[in-house]
Amino acid sequence: MSPVAAVLAVFALVLGAVAWLRLLFIGFSRDPLSGLIALFMPPLALLLLLPDRRENSDLYSLCGASLLCLLAALTLR
Repeated sequence: MSPVAAVLAVFALVLGAVAWLRLLFIGFSRDPLSGLIALFMPPLALLLLLPDRRENSDLYSLCGASLLCLLAALTLR
C-alpha cells in the first residue's frame, strides 16, 4: 500500500468516525428510537434523516468526504 493510500485510508476512518458521532448526536437529540437506530444501523438512520437534509448538510458532507477518501485510497492501493 502506498503512503498516499494509507493517509487517505486514515482520513476516511477519521471522517467516518466523526460522521457517525454526529449521526448519534442528531439521532439521540430527536428521540431515543432514532438514536438507537443510528447506533446499530447507521445507513438506515441516514435514510431516515433525508427529509431534513438541509438542516444536516454537514453530516452528509462528512459522509461524502469519507467515501471519497476511501475510494481514492482503494484506487491508489
